[in-house]
Amino acid sequence: MQLRTALVTVLGVALAGCAKPASERPAAAPASGSAASPPEGAPPDATAPPGTAPATAPPGTAPPVAIGPGAAPAAPERHGAPLPELSVKSFGLHVGGSAADAAARADFLRALEAGTPSYLDCYRAIEVPGSVGTFGADLTIGGSGGKAKVGKPRTKLRGDAFQTCMVRALESVSFARTPSGRTVVVSYSVKFNLSD
Repeated sequence: MQLRTALVTVLGVALAGCAKPASERPAAAPASGSAASPPEGAPPDATAPPGTAPATAPPGTAPPVAIGPGAAPAAPERHGAPLPELSVKSFGLHVGGSAADAAARADFLRALEAGTPSYLDCYRAIEVPGSVGTFGADLTIGGSGGKAKVGKPRTKLRGDAFQTCMVRALESVSFARTPSGRTVVVSYSVKFNLSD
């Protein structure tokens, strides 16, 4: 027991001798909620909470960009001429059936044009980027409305994935009840264009 006490005492004295003087020791951590200064040699914002930017950036440096929930990364720098903008517009619409159904052409067109964002997404699957052209199909709409059955797709734009995507996009369009209450076939096409 005495040996153990002696070892603890010797070890304690040895460690105390190795410790830095109080003037060289870092200050105790501040209480939660109080401002803290960064450790020596650390950047000025080292104590800022993650995801926040410092009040100022050191001279000659760009301010950091906060990346985290709700923060969008900065857009990449653009080099050279701007890329052309892709647009898709209704190119043709023929409504078969009764005169009442033909008179509802604007309603059919409005429903089909609501799918424009989907058509633009389908263009990503095109085999030859930068291609322009049309895509058309026949849509069979039941008298009670709802989703159409899409058939006879036609296009010169290449890519099986593109064509499959376009058929699915057209199949996802929801139609109101047809004016005649009977099945109607609508022939519809869109044109993909690039503008400078």
